[in-house]
Amino acid sequence: MWNLDSLPDGNLDRQVIVPVDTLYEYDGPMIFRTRIGLVDLLCNKVSRRNGLDIILACQTDDRTIAALKDGRLSVHGAFAREAYWIISLDDEDRITAYWNCRRDDLPARFFAKPGLGLFHWFGTVPDSLEQTSALLAIKFRGEALTEAGMPFGKLKGLLDQAFETARKILIPPQLANTKSSTFDLEVAPLRFASLMIAVKEPVINMQAIRRNRTLDKYERSDFELAVRNRGADFAARLQDVYRTSQNNELDERYAEENFAFLDVLADILPDEQSFIDSVEFNAASTHGLTTVVFRKNEASAIRAKVQGADARRVVEHGSVTGITVASRSLRIRSIRQKDVTCYLTAEHFAELLAERESIVNRAIELRGTLTRRQRRDLLQVEQYRLIDRDILL
Repeated sequence: MWNLDSLPDGNLDRQVIVPVDTLYEYDGPMIFRTRIGLVDLLCNKVSRRNGLDIILACQTDDRTIAALKDGRLSVHGAFAREAYWIISLDDEDRITAYWNCRRDDLPARFFAKPGLGLFHWFGTVPDSLEQTSALLAIKFRGEALTEAGMPFGKLKGLLDQAFETARKILIPPQLANTKSSTFDLEVAPLRFASLMIAVKEPVINMQAIRRNRTLDKYERSDFELAVRNRGADFAARLQDVYRTSQNNELDERYAEENFAFLDVLADILPDEQSFIDSVEFNAASTHGLTTVVFRKNEASAIRAKVQGADARRVVEHGSVTGITVASRSLRIRSIRQKDVTCYLTAEHFAELLAERESIVNRAIELRGTLTRRQRRDLLQVEQYRLIDRDILL
């Protein structure tokens, strides 16, 4: 472990450190950018000992600094590097000594807490550049998740959850029944300590899509735009759920109106027995980057609302996959990626039969009483609304 009495690696001829960009100051520069020779450094004054300022420094770049200034990257993330220097400065900002260090050589107090930006008004911000540029990023935190590694079974479980959730959130409904060979998601390299999974872009197999003649009118750019729009919609809904939860307004009415989205969200949120303490979401929205963290107690409240939704009124969303005249029913593929049999009144079914030629693959919103089943859920429909089938949601 480093300490001030450790043998230094040099003093760089007592070179003067000159900030080229002060990012945070309190009675002088605290977090700043400087250059020593050809090395671009981000510095943080972490202590003062024996009349010397103790500086934590690491290499940086324009992208990191811009994200830090804009509130798109935390201080913790900006200093996430493999190697560091500890630099001691006298009152004239001359280097009296420096030490080459690894992270585990340094006290934890030298590093900012995760999620904290330069200023408190930034709120919770991402801890990596991969999160700031992702279509969708999901970050799990818990004691079992460390930089040294994690149990293989736990890793597989989290990856499966993240894959299913990201696919439900981002896949255009016209591709809901396709396999990963047709619609997949490119992710950035995984990050441990906490497990962070960042979706960079969709992977769309147009050759496979062209086998379905009903999708001939769509180009690759249409599907890519649809994925981005669904990500932005997820960001807006995520913020709404978080605000509602924080204001203790997650009541029965809200759970009914937002059932489909809450059910998707609940699948990845931790329960009381989970080894996960919190889940952080980062999503690109129309207003920039959205970051929301659900801790275990908040997650449990959401899970309780949707898990208790059997034989209760809900609003369901999905695409029509079939129609059965004998039973006056529709089959839909919910945005929850669940098949649902929907029974309609005679009047409503007669209305739908008039549009029978155009109803399959059409988006639909239904209100009614849901009963969960292992293979296919059941919905007794009270109201429905067809959505323009030419809209790629």
